[in-house]
Amino acid sequence: MAKEEIEELFARFKDYISGTTINGNVIINMNSDSAVSTINCDAAGAQKTEQQPKQAVPTDYTDEVVARAIMAINGKLKPLCEKQLYLAIIKVLSYKCGWSPRWQTSCDHINELPYIKEAELEIKCDYNNLKGPIGMRFATLEYPEWEEYMPKATERDIFLKNKALAHLFEEELDRQIRTPY
Repeated sequence: MAKEEIEELFARFKDYISGTTINGNVIINMNSDSAVSTINCDAAGAQKTEQQPKQAVPTDYTDEVVARAIMAINGKLKPLCEKQLYLAIIKVLSYKCGWSPRWQTSCDHINELPYIKEAELEIKCDYNNLKGPIGMRFATLEYPEWEEYMPKATERDIFLKNKALAHLFEEELDRQIRTPY
């Protein structure tokens, strides 16, 4: 439904209920494939329209989107510059994209992604390089729990690197969804 149609509908709605007092805001939400539009009409009839990007769901994160996101941040002079940081990638993929939380399974899946399989990535996912960090406490937590987690001194450095990379990877995944190809 177009904005003009909603405005007309709302105007007719106000006429239909003439004599009625609206003491608060009337909010109409519309969903489309790419955005959520909100028309907020206050009691005086003034309208404000807001448009926010539609929230992504796990199925939006296709293998191609994930591969492009990994490739965008991968390299010696880029954020994904150490093999141990794939721990963050796997945590985000499990939480946000519905991937398996099993380290070996996810590493294999990453290495078989389109584009990545053919690419010569500088930093590849290697389960053997994850064995050290996955033994640390933070690796057993769910990704959202990382926000409140206070690492021990022995894991602080690797945790902070993984946490920072996880946030960057989330942003890159969302950027890749919005980028038309």
